[in-house]
Amino acid sequence: MPDTVQEVNVDKLIGERDFWRNKAEQFMAVSRSAAVFERSFVIRQGSMQQRKQYHELARFMKRDEIARREELGRRYLAEKTLAEETAEFEIPREIAHASINLSHDSLIKAAVAEGRQAYQDAIASGQEFLSKDSLQFLGSAGKPFGADSAIFKLATSPLLLAPVIRYFGMFPIMTGFGVTLAKNSEFHRKSSQRLHFDPEDRAQLKVFLYITDVDANSGPFMAAAAKDCEFLFEQPDFVLDRQEDTVLADGALHEYHGPAGTIIFTDTCRCLHGGGRPGERERLMLSMEYNMPTYLGAKLWEGDPEPERCRTENIRVDNRDEFMNALLAHPVAG
Repeated sequence: MPDTVQEVNVDKLIGERDFWRNKAEQFMAVSRSAAVFERSFVIRQGSMQQRKQYHELARFMKRDEIARREELGRRYLAEKTLAEETAEFEIPREIAHASINLSHDSLIKAAVAEGRQAYQDAIASGQEFLSKDSLQFLGSAGKPFGADSAIFKLATSPLLLAPVIRYFGMFPIMTGFGVTLAKNSEFHRKSSQRLHFDPEDRAQLKVFLYITDVDANSGPFMAAAAKDCEFLFEQPDFVLDRQEDTVLADGALHEYHGPAGTIIFTDTCRCLHGGGRPGERERLMLSMEYNMPTYLGAKLWEGDPEPERCRTENIRVDNRDEFMNALLAHPVAG
């Protein structure tokens, strides 16, 4: 069969190529440049690529503050009297979660008692708790837990800060804490009962304290090792949304059981986690949140809106030293 010659409109093809190339360039300019500098966009709907770019930029912008906090962390560990239980306690980087039973510690006992009392006082007053799907909020930093509270003293103690500093490699910012009640009566598909990552940074530590005894029937906290979750971040269409348990390999999800006084350190940005699922008993838990200067609640540029999630600004502490000032910082632009 003889070859046939087809007429080709070269000008039309070139015109279409230029049209779609221009469209692609416009899209790339918006999705990879403008939006990545706007933290409110990144925290709510940024892609993994945008999040990576944002935090690379934030590390550059805040390099001096990061260096200052690295030095502060070294000094804190050298100068402070560390608690024997956690003086050498490490959170493995590949796992990024770990627990320790501190129910015998006096700081822990006082915080557990205070959390239980806050719950009893709320019940006795008949007040309605603020709630979000599966969780009810009994109190947080400054409301009512001020600088003289047992919970604040625990959250700012070497007992907890030493492992946090070693994990971050720098002195952290404590962005908040609060006591929550998981009634564990029903399952909410859009709630923190389902597996999820937190969106604030590429790494973040939350320290959980069980205020009640927790077993398989009282909505235990669950987490998977960071190394078992990393594959999700490499998927081009992955978004920080609720995940089914089946996204993980069998046996990858660890449930934390323990008595009141159990402490759980978890990198909630690197580890899929959840908890408070339906069970026979309610669960009271204190959650304390520690971040680095790159977290999305902090300012990046001059003129940014005020940080969104630094609830510790409600705390008033007299005679603050440089460590307390750094811990309760309300970060400004880099």
